Amino acid sequence: MARRSPARRGVPSAVVAILVVALTVAVGALVVLALDRGRGTDTDAVAKPAPSIGLDPSPTPSPTASAATPDEPGAAERFLAVGAGAMWRATAGACGDDAPTVERSDDDGDTWTDVTPAYRGIAQVRDLTPFAETEADLVADMGPDCETQALRTFTKGRFWSPYEDLLPQSTYLDGATVVIDGTRIDAPCERPWGLRASGDTTAFICDGAAYAITQGTTTEVGNGVTALDVRDGQIVGALVRPDCNGLQVAPLTPDAAPLGCLNADADGPVALAVTADSIRVWAGDDLVSMAR
Repeated sequence: MARRSPARRGVPSAVVAILVVALTVAVGALVVLALDRGRGTDTDAVAKPAPSIGLDPSPTPSPTASAATPDEPGAAERFLAVGAGAMWRATAGACGDDAPTVERSDDDGDTWTDVTPAYRGIAQVRDLTPFAETEADLVADMGPDCETQALRTFTKGRFWSPYEDLLPQSTYLDGATVVIDGTRIDAPCERPWGLRASGDTTAFICDGAAYAITQGTTTEVGNGVTALDVRDGQIVGALVRPDCNGLQVAPLTPDAAPLGCLNADADGPVALAVTADSIRVWAGDDLVSMAR
């Protein structure tokens, strides 16, 4: 008779259960560790809703803020001018392409009235300046030949009339040339924009850098600038900065402290107007005012 092999002794069931539990816990810990490494430790990398436009007097650094050079706005360039009794704004338009718009507000920007002199064949706005308390001057290209003319209204924008003697006293951009009271000065780029003037100071933007012209000398005064204005010799700009998730408003002078941070979309065209006691910024569909 064949000899039987001795019976094999199995591992007790309790020991098996303990080993299974330990193995499960270990695998779970490894999975959690792998997931944590995949996520990283940046708890701020969570999608957040875009803030509505407004003033943040104490801006904090944002990892998503852009420091890119602002783009030249072309036909979408904006103008904003504040008079004693009315506000004016315009879009530039382009000869033979997009039509410009000119608007007036009598209630501090709450509502706007279209006063574009389309009946005169306006093709492109080059400058918009308040005149008297409730009137304004325009430098614009007119008619099918896009002739540059100076126009003035005495009827709050209802009617506009050309004035030949006004153009030689005007300041505006003509291609890559800055025209100041009839004097022509070359800009340091092919497509400058945002020209504003007050007193003996004229300022404009080239490739996102702001330049000032004083006594015929052109000097760079800031970078990352998307809009600016001049008053009493001081140039104030709306800037793209990495420590402001939107537009930073600041004087364009060395070591000047920022005035505030606007939670606004910095990618679109912007216009800025400085008065004796306030700064207004037109960005997107919003007009924001801050104390100067």
